Amino acid sequence: MATKSIHHHKFIVSDLGRSIAFYRDLLGFELLQEVERCGLPEYDTIIGHKDIHLKIAMLRLPDQSLIALLEYLNPSGQTRSLESYFVGASALSLVVDDVWADHERLSRAGAKFISAPTDIVREGKRVATACYVLDPDGISIELYEIPEAPGK
Repeated sequence: MATKSIHHHKFIVSDLGRSIAFYRDLLGFELLQEVERCGLPEYDTIIGHKDIHLKIAMLRLPDQSLIALLEYLNPSGQTRSLESYFVGASALSLVVDDVWADHERLSRAGAKFISAPTDIVREGKRVATACYVLDPDGISIELYEIPEAPGK
């Protein structure tokens, strides 16, 4: 297999409109497309369920990175625990310019965090400052600031 790149990363959400607002308005993604899909046998085949009915949004960052937000209407979306140590859990990591300013801005907007920004230290040198913000469904999004001169 010759993998060439990542096309997009998907997040299953409970309320597409609410999630679009979070990713677009608070995290700076551009909304490219919002559609509803049903009656497509190829979706039934690749997803592995009958009569798939989805709402889908595609969003992009300035570097062309894409995410897809999917709200399942059929089968209806199910909520489960999203603890980071569960097998299959994932987290999107976003490089930001000022993690402390973003923490403050997002906190004022009502976003919940696992912790305040924390320095990541390797071999006695700071290589990043990071924290995890939770999207409206509790999905972890890492805010990751790389110092201008790593290790300072």
